[in-house]
Amino acid sequence: MRYIGAHVSASGGVEHTPQRAHSIGANCMQIFGGSPVRWSAPLPSQETIKKFQEEREQWGIEKVFMHAPYLINLASPKEKLQTLSRELLLKHGKIADALGVDGVIFHIGSRGDMEQDKAHAIIIKALKKVLQHTKDTAILMENTAGAGNLVGDTLEELTSLYTTIDDPRLGICIDTAHAFASGMIHDYSTKELDIFFSEVKRGVGINALKAIHLNDSKTEAGSRKDRHENIGEGKIGKERIQRFVQRKEIKDIPPILEVPGFDNEGPDRKNIDRVISYVT
Repeated sequence: MRYIGAHVSASGGVEHTPQRAHSIGANCMQIFGGSPVRWSAPLPSQETIKKFQEEREQWGIEKVFMHAPYLINLASPKEKLQTLSRELLLKHGKIADALGVDGVIFHIGSRGDMEQDKAHAIIIKALKKVLQHTKDTAILMENTAGAGNLVGDTLEELTSLYTTIDDPRLGICIDTAHAFASGMIHDYSTKELDIFFSEVKRGVGINALKAIHLNDSKTEAGSRKDRHENIGEGKIGKERIQRFVQRKEIKDIPPILEVPGFDNEGPDRKNIDRVISYVT
């Protein structure tokens, strides 16, 4: 495996994150560019940017992704929330550009009682604006566990949004726990994974997959509940995660761990080492 990463805390400043990732054996990482539960998102200072880039090089962090705030809901039936969400995603896109990271991963949101076609039109308009007003970073739609009319719980829906927008900086992040909970990937059998990756190739293309959230699941397949578990300890389990990470289609796509950790302090070296053992 060329890449292995984890979400790490940006407490005290993003410039501290590369060393934290390195300390648990990661060579890529995911961070928050600002508070995950606030609508404000100030740009980092030039000093912070310089220090972050120096630390990233020193500790050998090859890929960096930002996770956008959970507040974002581009599909909201409420116009005010649509606008706030679009602007917040744009702010984080600009933070990502400033830091020089590889992509911003975000949850599209819930359409509530709105018809799917109408919700898609709103999402497409918002994402085109975000892409227009950012420069380099990829904007990555994440699949969902599927509860509450969340957008993006099927590969078909993600493909529709992706192909309609048709921008090379738009991409997809597949979360293994969400895919399991939504039924996008039920059992991680070889046959099912063959079908899944064939559909990816026919739809968005493998190059559209820019990151993977590699998580086990506390809940059963089809539960539509978003509950992450440590690698090999959940309902997906060791054999099925091993089968997934060994797929040649994703050998160059960074797997990012968002697991609780064995001490409940977030992704740790034990989880990293387990993933490495599955592919060596």
